Amino acid sequence: MAHDKQLAVYEVTPPPAARAFTPAFFVESTAPDNIDDKESVLPAPDNCKVSELEKIVETLANQKNPKLLITVHGFNTPRKKVLETFKESFIALNDDDALKNRGLVCIGYRWPSEAMGTPWRSGLNAAPVFLLGILFVSLAAVYLVNFSFEICDWWKLTRVVVTAVTAAMAVIPLTLFGLRLIVYFRDGFRATNYGVPDLVNLIREIDDRLPKRPSDDPDDLIGRVDLSFIGHSMGGFVVTNAVRILSDVFSPLAIAAMRHGPETLGSEEERGRRELRSKIGKNFILRRLVLVSPDIPSEVLLLGRSNALHSSLIRFQEAHLFSNEGDEVLRDISTTANFFSLPTKSRRFGYRLGNVGVLTGWGLSEQLTLGNLRVGARTLYELYAELDAVQSEESFAQRLTYFDCTDSIDAEGHGVVTDAAPGVSPNLSWLGHLRLLWVYVRGEVDVHSGYFLKPSLVRRLIYRFASIGYGDTQELYGGLAALSAECEKYQIKALKPGQRSVAAAAAEDAKAAVSP
Repeated sequence: MAHDKQLAVYEVTPPPAARAFTPAFFVESTAPDNIDDKESVLPAPDNCKVSELEKIVETLANQKNPKLLITVHGFNTPRKKVLETFKESFIALNDDDALKNRGLVCIGYRWPSEAMGTPWRSGLNAAPVFLLGILFVSLAAVYLVNFSFEICDWWKLTRVVVTAVTAAMAVIPLTLFGLRLIVYFRDGFRATNYGVPDLVNLIREIDDRLPKRPSDDPDDLIGRVDLSFIGHSMGGFVVTNAVRILSDVFSPLAIAAMRHGPETLGSEEERGRRELRSKIGKNFILRRLVLVSPDIPSEVLLLGRSNALHSSLIRFQEAHLFSNEGDEVLRDISTTANFFSLPTKSRRFGYRLGNVGVLTGWGLSEQLTLGNLRVGARTLYELYAELDAVQSEESFAQRLTYFDCTDSIDAEGHGVVTDAAPGVSPNLSWLGHLRLLWVYVRGEVDVHSGYFLKPSLVRRLIYRFASIGYGDTQELYGGLAALSAECEKYQIKALKPGQRSVAAAAAEDAKAAVSP
């Protein structure tokens, strides 16, 4: 077990025939699903053996150019499902020859999540007495006024009124029981109070135990360990909040690097400041962030002030967003669950970041503008126009690379995250969204996690961008035109910031206040 038994560490054992196996570990928070659960040691997963943090540290230290990649899952993901997804991830990494011998070390990080419906057994025991009292009194009143009194002329109207009022009272506790069963807010509590702190602790422990770098200069970036993340669904929330905690906002060098105006893009001075801004701890450099259908409000793309995503994102060298306009888990379940807490006056501003759509043709374009990004039925440009505050055309939204996978297909012509087909986009009318929700419930297509579940260009791009970055990935395909052609073949709509957008985003960051 890891330090203070907050984390359990398992080493993934390579298959017998493997020659160049990428080192991989499964690390999970030992926090229980319920506060009052007894702590218990879960059995080691298949093809894994119990290990220690020291093994991760040793493995990283032995790499020539060490790269640590941490993958974080989303909500409604019990341990069995997490293990299945991470298994597919490790297989995908090891099947890609381009990622071998790159100094890569992978960690699949699990925070305590549970499947929908699981808490039904404990619902009555956990419910406050006041809530149970409302439910009991309202149901009893409905029964008494309808079945226990003689019906007379003056009582008929009274019965209707009392029945309506008491039935409305019963709706409140029944709704709260329903919210408990979908586990969204229970997972949100565990993600905030267990997932984020334990991930911070994991990175801090590794950083503390890594051997000192060759140089005595603490500001020397040579030989540091690249740290990258893949955050899926609520895992994107876990990653971005962990980075906020890890960021040393009181470092004079980091503050200077963030507030200094942008130099010539690609110059040595500009790269040096970018590196300083990405420093985490003694040994890490934040390289790449890949968000896959993140369960984060899409309004982070609109706000001109510092926000949770902005203050985390500007620390990374690269950031990529994989989204699906047909992700009904985010579009329906998440937006409904967040309806009463999200401070907005209109449903136009209630969507999630994982539902962002790209309004270009299939392939990779550098024409990244606010008019080419859609959230719901409106473009970012139109949403900006509806805000009271004056917004710049060059915005924080242009820091990311976007991959809209709504229409994407695999090598066999099957939809990756929708029921798309070769040459055909899914219907995204309101009836089309209902149909996608139905096929998701039936298990025909996984609109939320399908990115990871079968071989596809989408899955390959996710792991390549997270492991080696956009530049090296583009070179593997033979340049921008070849990568664009590959995206077009598999019906992926992608937007990449051009040189002007990158420079404008850097200027935006230089003006932003540094906040934790």
